[in-house]
Amino acid sequence: MPRAFLLLLSLCLTACQDREVRDEVTRLEARVTELEARVEALAAAPSVPPDAAATVQQAAATHCANDLSRTLELTRQERGGYPTQDALAVPGSCQGFRVTWERLTSQGYAFRVLDGSGQALASGAGE
Repeated sequence: MPRAFLLLLSLCLTACQDREVRDEVTRLEARVTELEARVEALAAAPSVPPDAAATVQQAAATHCANDLSRTLELTRQERGGYPTQDALAVPGSCQGFRVTWERLTSQGYAFRVLDGSGQALASGAGE
């Protein structure tokens, strides 16, 4: 009799555990499905919003203009005048931009920083 009781008890416990395990597996499968849907939605979204990319490019152009103005002013302080265009080393922060000169003389300068399409993003001037 005790063996039959133990066998019956173990079958009941196993049945309870199986039901709990099945419930837990069902909950986990639902959670995995939800997470997979979120991952797919994130993968489909653009990695950088267009306005963020434009803001970063604008900030980089402003940084280029500031570095170029600083370089010109340091040269003026050291040598008593602004350098010629041929003697000027454009800062590395201007890589990827085009710098156009409106004026560059020993007495003053004016320039614009353009993107690849020719749109002016920043400028600088000094006398």
